[in-house]
Amino acid sequence: MKRTRVLAAKTALAIGAVALGLAGCSVTSPAVIKTPYPASDGIDADLPGTQVVLRNLLVVGAEKGGQAELIGSVINRGTSDARVQLQAATGETGQPSQTTVAVAAGESVQFGPGANQTEVAISELAVEPGDNTGLTASTTSGGRVDLNLPVLPPEGTYAGVTAAPTPSATPTATPTGNGKGKGKGNGQSPDATGTPGVSGTAGAGETAAAEETSAAEETTSAN
Repeated sequence: MKRTRVLAAKTALAIGAVALGLAGCSVTSPAVIKTPYPASDGIDADLPGTQVVLRNLLVVGAEKGGQAELIGSVINRGTSDARVQLQAATGETGQPSQTTVAVAAGESVQFGPGANQTEVAISELAVEPGDNTGLTASTTSGGRVDLNLPVLPPEGTYAGVTAAPTPSATPTATPTGNGKGKGKGNGQSPDATGTPGVSGTAGAGETAAAEETSAAEETTSAN
């Protein structure tokens, strides 16, 4: 009987400890959930004065001056529809990329080039991959926030989001001649015997012999 009471007491203590641990979890978990943090590589932001929030925003682009894509999502936690304007930093041409996205009440919109996503293209990326680029988000109700978003290359998880960098053209060397020997035997054309010329003047010995013969004939005629 005594042993049974001891076992019952130990069991009750164990149950109490488990219950206390579960109660501790329920107390601390909401504090963790309420603290927003980037789930991946992007930036989180809330539009002040609205129920519209931006989550995990980043830009994927291959090179400065090329086209890029906005990745992330916008969530409308309000009871009325919202229109969110997104304007990227201007590139060298000074032409801003601006897109307006409609978000129904209680709904979200995922940015990206894939299926069931809304594409937000940036026509001219203002910086190189690895840097940060500016983005302004605002609503018609007046909420506005200016962000510096990381720019990542289209590699790994983001491969295929945008085109790869344009390879630079490799200059082709154009051979130039020295202007010698065109039609004169420049050492590239064989002579009558099939032997390539060497000095660039074919038959030099034969020419000298012919000149000596002609001089002898002239002497004989003079005599």
